[in-house]
Amino acid sequence: MSRPNTTLIINLIQDIATPHNNILIREFARQNDVVLKLWYALEQDQSQYQWSENITHEHFPAQIYGNTLNWKFIWYCLSHPAERFILVGWMNSNTKLLLLLFFLFRRSYTHWTDLPNDRRGVILKQRFVRRLAYSILRYSRAMVFGVGKPTLDYFESIGFPRQRVVNLPIFIESDEDINLYKLRQQEIFSEYGIQEGDFVLSAGSRLIFEKGYDLLIKAVSQLNEAVRRRVKVLIVGSGVCSDELQNQISTLNLQGQVTLVKWLAIEDFKALIACSDVFIHPARIDSYGGTTLGMALGVPVIGSNGAGAAIDRIEHGKNGFLYEPEDTRQLAHYIELFYLDPLLRKQMAQAALKTAKKWPPSLGLQIIVGNTL
Repeated sequence: MSRPNTTLIINLIQDIATPHNNILIREFARQNDVVLKLWYALEQDQSQYQWSENITHEHFPAQIYGNTLNWKFIWYCLSHPAERFILVGWMNSNTKLLLLLFFLFRRSYTHWTDLPNDRRGVILKQRFVRRLAYSILRYSRAMVFGVGKPTLDYFESIGFPRQRVVNLPIFIESDEDINLYKLRQQEIFSEYGIQEGDFVLSAGSRLIFEKGYDLLIKAVSQLNEAVRRRVKVLIVGSGVCSDELQNQISTLNLQGQVTLVKWLAIEDFKALIACSDVFIHPARIDSYGGTTLGMALGVPVIGSNGAGAAIDRIEHGKNGFLYEPEDTRQLAHYIELFYLDPLLRKQMAQAALKTAKKWPPSLGLQIIVGNTL
């Protein structure tokens, strides 16, 4: 069906608002050529993310369609064929039904997804349902936005034509005033007991098994003793593994080296990263993740090849290091390498920042406007 020649209207349909997507949404607020309508299933989800403030309506007023079936919302999506629709995942009954109805009515739309977690805890029934959903998506009139190259490769491996899969990664600020964050170094070091000459490693996300923070702690325990004494690791976040990680720190007698820090406001988290020597992204599997944040703040990154952002952005040995997630001795080796070679850290940091600047949020707007159906 041809679209009338009118103002482009894009409906972005998500479960909840997130800080990284709000950076992309802000780009739409800076221009007048496209109308962006925001839809969320929930106003907030404090059980999963403890943001210090409600970011749902940060740039545009959003509509809340709910987790239970909302026929008024469904009807709106079906009755406005001239508008474009982007479904971010399909985590609730409304988005699952829309997936099926768009397929049955041969409606064009766009699906934005990250790399599925097939490595742990996914039972056969879940795999079957996912493959069925992807089959429907494949034979729909749909474009797929994949979060990073690993996601694109995954969809191609299950039969999607590459021309229907576009890389739309997680965008972050690419022009940060890093020096402003570094002015807070004395404040941050004082708060966490960091002494002059300490080697500071930062990391952070939800504290769950997939994120691999137990592997980072194990790697710290395997460091050369002289290096280990100078290392200070700050892991920011909350989650079901918090107690387990704290017990691991105690068992390995690393209370002086590793500190778990509860969720920080995003500006405080950025300042902590910018004041650290290295950012670590140790995930067993992560659809994208914090590698991009570390790079944009001019900090060298060590990332596992289970982390989508690390695979997507790190050129091993040029702007960071990649390693196998479970190979904690390799992770320890790269930590020691950075510790012993300040010039290498500086060179990698500069290269990382250069890479980050190639991916400004404005590029995300261009990708969306140019590829949504």
